[in-house]
Amino acid sequence: MKDIIRGLIRKAISQAFQTDEALDAMCRGIEVSRTKDERFGDYSTNVALVAAKHFGRKPREVADQLVAQLRGDTDLFTHCETAGPGFINFFLAPHVWTDVLCKIHAEKDAFGSLPLQRDQPILIEFVSANPTGPLHVGHGRGAAVGDSLARLLRTRGHTVDTEYYVNDAGNQMKILGRSVLFRLLELLQLRREDDFPPDHYKGDYIIDIAKELLNTPLGEQLRVLPEVEAVDLASQYAGRTILHGIKEDLARFGVTHDRYFHEKSLHERGAIASALAILSSRGTTEINDGAVWFSMDREEDEKDRVLIRATGEPTYFAADAAYHLDKLQRGYARLVDIWGSDHHGYVPRVEAAIQALGYPREMLTVLLVQFVNLIRDGKKISMSTRSGEFITLGEVLEEVGPDAARFFFLTKRSDSHLDFDLDLAKKHSKDNPVYYVQYAHARVSAIFRIAAERGIPTDMTDADLNLLALADEIKIMKQLADYPDILADAAVALEPHRITVYLTELAALFHAYYHDNRVLSEEPQLRKARLFFVEAVRQVVANGLNIVGVSAPERM
Repeated sequence: MKDIIRGLIRKAISQAFQTDEALDAMCRGIEVSRTKDERFGDYSTNVALVAAKHFGRKPREVADQLVAQLRGDTDLFTHCETAGPGFINFFLAPHVWTDVLCKIHAEKDAFGSLPLQRDQPILIEFVSANPTGPLHVGHGRGAAVGDSLARLLRTRGHTVDTEYYVNDAGNQMKILGRSVLFRLLELLQLRREDDFPPDHYKGDYIIDIAKELLNTPLGEQLRVLPEVEAVDLASQYAGRTILHGIKEDLARFGVTHDRYFHEKSLHERGAIASALAILSSRGTTEINDGAVWFSMDREEDEKDRVLIRATGEPTYFAADAAYHLDKLQRGYARLVDIWGSDHHGYVPRVEAAIQALGYPREMLTVLLVQFVNLIRDGKKISMSTRSGEFITLGEVLEEVGPDAARFFFLTKRSDSHLDFDLDLAKKHSKDNPVYYVQYAHARVSAIFRIAAERGIPTDMTDADLNLLALADEIKIMKQLADYPDILADAAVALEPHRITVYLTELAALFHAYYHDNRVLSEEPQLRKARLFFVEAVRQVVANGLNIVGVSAPERM
């Protein structure tokens, strides 16, 4: 059973139309979906509605004819039926579900995965927080989405690289340097604290960096250098220090990047000038008031955008255009950028720049990550990065741990607002979704551990899976069978949160089953079948947790 169940159904439908290649090709793209109500079968398809125009007949007539042909496939279906205006409902043979258990045992960690395909490499750029302060929870959500998406796509056979774009050039770095320099001078009593600029970074981490810098040879230099030079050196020192802390937090979070790409490198090797030359040669720039502008389509943006200021300084947009050109020139077939939702207006600009540089704009997909509200004691915690009033990702990891943080960040679509209840994330109860899912894995591990302690045989060879006939067992087997399709759909939609939703549902089904049924039955054959069954549950839970970067503990 190499194919997932939807694939088997599509194959059966395609074979029924094999005399017509055009229709056969069309039917490969039809919708085959799980039914929400089991009274209407296990799966349903709209193939007859799609094919009706081809035949020049009513959809229901096409459905009736197809049902008559598919009824002969008794190895896959117990029966099929026409429903509504022309949908077809499929009732699958019982062995299909037990075959899934055998497939899980045979493939183990590889269940749900596809062979590696190297011809369409994908680059996912995520986090990319300015090195002007520690990561906050919003960055943490983006990190969880990006890392889990990379794991998901790799599982589904894609070649994926991950990258962090370090914005280490531009005005925000100058502000960082001045913030640190002014705090250092305050510590030396060479500046008054009430003179600190209101638009500079005020967090305690700035004071910590200034104190650290004060005890270095560089700190001695800064107090006597001209301000422009001192700001530049302070900026470099602070940027390195903050980036080091960011990398440490990401490592604790289980997030790695294949590459850290520095914006400075674009300036240093003339990449921005090269990108601008291409844009100019394609007639997409113009000069007004001494500045170089990028011409935007008015349906996409309300005005043209500056690439080079009248001072000769490139804008962030110019650097981003050059950066995306660099990505594409490296040979990536698809770019996925994960940005904060406050950048939604920036998407059309980057897409337009990619197109103007000679590439299809569809090569870029931008996923927007909405804000996270931290909740403690039922109250929302206010946060502001520049004022320094925020809870860092590191503090959240310290309080709830990386597993709970990653799982909670992935409980909803990335473009939906998320309330992160810190108190709930620490609870050991079914109300805490990550605990509930991990406990399913630990519970199965405990079953085998208890059996070993009591001398109960756990050999599952030649298990009679026909004994798994309870309604709850069949429901769980159907849920297990859905796992590859969940991964496939999540990969296409770029939505790793679908896996946490799936795992939560699977865990709920399993815990209810465990409560009502004895796995270590005194009847040897039934015990063997149920051990085979729950081990498959444990394996799928482990596989899913691995994709979202959460551990699968054997004891809790």
